[in-house]
Amino acid sequence: MYLTKAELQRMEQMDIRDAVPDTLADISEIEIDMKKSVPARVEDYVQKVGNPFLVKVGGYVVKIGYSDCDETLNDRMKQYIRKIAEIKYP
Repeated sequence: MYLTKAELQRMEQMDIRDAVPDTLADISEIEIDMKKSVPARVEDYVQKVGNPFLVKVGGYVVKIGYSDCDETLNDRMKQYIRKIAEIKYP
């Protein structure tokens, strides 16, 4: 599945308030073959979710943003957990 830049921009700009939960893919039910190359896994994911920016996790609608940086999701999650820990347990 090849998406044009315009299609990706349209998907990214969709408003979460306009989302119809029943039409969104539930990413908690999606399985990706980790033996595939990264490009193949990305393509597989996009084919399964349709819109990679607006998905469902269980009963919750989630809008996802991506950035071009060197930090991974794991790095960001560690930062987030540290920050929460600092706030809760000074």
